Amino acid sequence: MNRLPVAFVVQRYGREVTGGSEALARAVAERLSPFHEVTVFTTCARDYVTWRNELTPGEEEVDGVRVRRFPVEDERDLTAFNAFAEPLYSRSRTRDEEIEFLRRQGPCAPALVEALREEKDRFAAVVFFTYLYYPTYWGLRAAPERSVLVPTTHDEPPLTFSIYREVFERPRAFAFLTPAERDLVRSRFGIGDRAAAVAGMGVDVAERGDVAAFRARHGLSGPYALYAGRIDAGKGCAAMLAHHDEYRRGRSGAAELVLIGRLAMEEPRQAGVRYLGFLPEEEKAEAMAGAVAVVCPSPYESLSIVFLEGLSLGTPGLVNASSEVLKEHCLRSNAGLFYRSGEEYAEALDLLVRNEPLRGALGASGRRYVEEEYRWDVVLGRWRGLLRSVGAGYPSA
Repeated sequence: MNRLPVAFVVQRYGREVTGGSEALARAVAERLSPFHEVTVFTTCARDYVTWRNELTPGEEEVDGVRVRRFPVEDERDLTAFNAFAEPLYSRSRTRDEEIEFLRRQGPCAPALVEALREEKDRFAAVVFFTYLYYPTYWGLRAAPERSVLVPTTHDEPPLTFSIYREVFERPRAFAFLTPAERDLVRSRFGIGDRAAAVAGMGVDVAERGDVAAFRARHGLSGPYALYAGRIDAGKGCAAMLAHHDEYRRGRSGAAELVLIGRLAMEEPRQAGVRYLGFLPEEEKAEAMAGAVAVVCPSPYESLSIVFLEGLSLGTPGLVNASSEVLKEHCLRSNAGLFYRSGEEYAEALDLLVRNEPLRGALGASGRRYVEEEYRWDVVLGRWRGLLRSVGAGYPSA
């Protein structure tokens, strides 16, 4: 079989790298590799906070995918970056200020961009992951001809910057994660008659495992809601903790809130909240399967794999309604509830704890939703169709 060559451009990549767009890029690259010769252009950074060069520059193969790593020129001081960036969000900006924002946002890797400029003609498509970062802005300027943007867009302050209007003007095609993301981009920037697909990301459906053993291991005798992911105020976790405190106040039979993942804020010590650390995938599945709900508190989401993983195991979602993507998931799947305040969080969680038939009905709807929309064979069909359309003029296409 003639495998068309495709380039992926993403800020971090590898087994040790976790995160939304990075996880998406790796999952799609590995599953497309039987059909396409995939080369990943990425940096030597492992950590998205500092962009510190921790991985070796050069070329390696990672699970069947060719990976080329380029050094980051400027390590980021997040405190200094935030002090520079936050005033820009609330006022008009010069182009020079926005370009400086982009450099400080990082990861600043001009060697990556130059290599892409020199080699772009040998690829049938060049796929850029995430609109926000330096490699996407400068990479799209260097290689727009057969470009696909996977913007992972959500409504956040930088989306108003004029440099990002340029980012959305340059691609020849778009791969969106959800209809809500597609509609946001259309409303802000327009995509005209350019190729676009709600390609999404597949979900690997895990086994439920031994939920009783998980409960016994962690001393969980009653109902609990689960948060899984980076525990970070920017992900809505501080507000979630406050809402959960309000929910438990004076309520008998209240659920605990179990947190799993990496801490990016001070470890919570409040009553009714348990932090279990970072769990292996098998135990994470057990934790999800035993929960009354998987809580997704972030107002900024472009897909939420955690939400979909919970649905695949028959666990309803409880999500922040400020995220149009999460709210749309709930409405399309009929498998979750959403809240806009602490009072609504408390009412929704109390309903899920006390109404087992409702939980069962939502869980069954969630399993159907994932099966119909997020199986990998379905998702890869969308990706392959989009790449064929972009690479139609390639010599061996």
